[in-house]
Amino acid sequence: VDGVALNYFGKKVTFCDLFKNSVSCSDSFHSIGVKQDDMVSCISVGVPECIYSLYGLNRLGATINTIDPRMDVDSIKRMVKGSDSRITLILDVMFSKVEPILDELEQDMFVILPTTNSLPLLKKTILNRRLGLNISYDDRIISWDAFISMGKGVISSPAPYVGDRVVAITYTGGTTGFPKGVMITNDSMNAVAENFRNWGLKCDVGDRFLGIIPIFSSYGLVCGMHMPLCMGFELVTVPKFDPLEFGSLVKKYRPNHMISTPAFYEMLMDSKEMENMDLSFLITLGSGGDTMNEGLEEKLSRFMEEHNIRYPLAQGYGMSELSAAATFCANDINKPGSVGIPSPSTVVGIFDPDTQEELGYGEIGEVCITGPSMMKGYWNNPEETANVMRKHSDGKVWVHSGDLGCMDEDGFLFIKGRIKRMITRFDGHKVFPVNLEGMISAFEDVRNCAVIGVRDRGHGQGHYPLAVVELFDDVDEVSACEKILQYCNLHAEERGRPVGVIPVKEIPLTPMGKNDFRALEEQYRDFDYTKQ
Repeated sequence: VDGVALNYFGKKVTFCDLFKNSVSCSDSFHSIGVKQDDMVSCISVGVPECIYSLYGLNRLGATINTIDPRMDVDSIKRMVKGSDSRITLILDVMFSKVEPILDELEQDMFVILPTTNSLPLLKKTILNRRLGLNISYDDRIISWDAFISMGKGVISSPAPYVGDRVVAITYTGGTTGFPKGVMITNDSMNAVAENFRNWGLKCDVGDRFLGIIPIFSSYGLVCGMHMPLCMGFELVTVPKFDPLEFGSLVKKYRPNHMISTPAFYEMLMDSKEMENMDLSFLITLGSGGDTMNEGLEEKLSRFMEEHNIRYPLAQGYGMSELSAAATFCANDINKPGSVGIPSPSTVVGIFDPDTQEELGYGEIGEVCITGPSMMKGYWNNPEETANVMRKHSDGKVWVHSGDLGCMDEDGFLFIKGRIKRMITRFDGHKVFPVNLEGMISAFEDVRNCAVIGVRDRGHGQGHYPLAVVELFDDVDEVSACEKILQYCNLHAEERGRPVGVIPVKEIPLTPMGKNDFRALEEQYRDFDYTKQ
């Protein structure tokens, strides 16, 4: 309990203090009427007070409704009102954004989470002056200190452990319609933590973990916060991650373990701080949240070898509906291009998307998963829940990922792309963008690549692949794109060749650091490759 649990810009919080502060939050929530199965909304990033609140609510058997503070106010309003919460936590620096809609949220109380309370004294003083926040508190808008004072002298009782009780609601990306609320339970969060614990990962209690994934996502909440704390790691919490500062964070904190998305690792390799730096202190370099194409994987593997990182890249696979993690590589258990083998309590199957017939080794089908890390369902959305969580002929409920993949005889899973991202030509031939993306990303001149489908100009239906590339600075765009197109025409399958290669200054990313394919598809909706 004396070990360091949280490292917040150099201010360290022991596990003993983490437990005490979480219990204090429980007492305060109890004093204002929060009880089992209640919901409390939270519009915040991962400051320590947010973490204390999450565990404090869980101790009472209540649920935290996590909301990305970068969301537009209409989405925030919809998520708060749709949760049935009566209390909302708001990060102080986001209060001015939410203040105009406070009455519309119909909450009994707003508790203001502080950005600076847990900072070292000097940093706290400087940042308070810089922020210059001026929040008017009253009986409904409560400061954090006032909230904690409400629990003084109150003794709350912990709720009994119930496996399927909802700990948190996180929101999916909303690729179709509004984002859906994923109900993550006690069992699903703990299953992921136990899977990592029992995997044989090379680690020790007290190792340092760099937490850059936001905790309002399933990936950040479970794999980036709960799991490392359960492993006894020192969690360096980075509430507002700037990808351009990735190298500085690694250099400053020298973490033993970290997870990121592929796009952020690309930025890490490009950072000046990494030039000639010995990274032998890094044991686990985990990648998830998006598929890493083979070209980027090769570049990152060379980078890791050149910087003395002992073990290969640890790719993993999961989704919000699986509490973020279902398969992963670890230590030397690895194959290039693979996202690993199923975690100890997880079963992965490959099924025909149309017939639900289970397929054999090497056959491409939809990746489906069953096991204790599955979500309880989507909040107040039984129709979508039934669409994703389906009972098969074996009597088990399987989560249908919407991803295409195959498994080899050693149990390694290979992701081929999204079913919805699959490009269908006029003749019915299916093109998997990930294959082209891997081929193109292997070029040294390419920083990032995305392949999208554009309308077939010569037929009444169908699409052709178009490659959009982000090149490094000082690269001749015309020459580089011509070389890439020539290479694809020689090496890609005949019916899977791109109709063009378009250079852009920057490929748009989603807030989670994934390539924003929807934005690119919208941008090139009317692209006419016949005029290039």
